[in-house]
Amino acid sequence: MTLIKSISGIRGTIGGEVGDNFTPIDAVIFASAYGMWIKQQRNKEHYRVVVGRDARISGEMIQNLVMNTLVGLGIHVIDLGLSTTPTVEIAVPMEHADGG
Repeated sequence: MTLIKSISGIRGTIGGEVGDNFTPIDAVIFASAYGMWIKQQRNKEHYRVVVGRDARISGEMIQNLVMNTLVGLGIHVIDLGLSTTPTVEIAVPMEHADGG
C-alpha cells in the first residue's frame, strides 16, 4: 500500500522503504514536522498536542514514536490512547491544545 496523507491522518502498510510504505522513521519525520509547524504558528512558552491511535497492531508503537518525538520538541502531549479521529478533533479545543 502506498503511503497516504490526508486530513484524517497518515495511512500505509508498516514496513518497507521510507516514504513508500509507513515506517517508524516516517512517523518520526511527520511528527517532527508537525511539532515544528505548531511551534511556528504560535509564539508562546508552552505547547499542547492531543494524540490518539487506532486499534491496529502497530497503533501503540506509532503512537509512542509520535508522542516521544513531540515531547522531545518540548511539547506537552495529551494521550487519548485508543480513540477515533473525531474524538481527537473534539479533544483539541476541550483540552485547550494547539493541535492534535
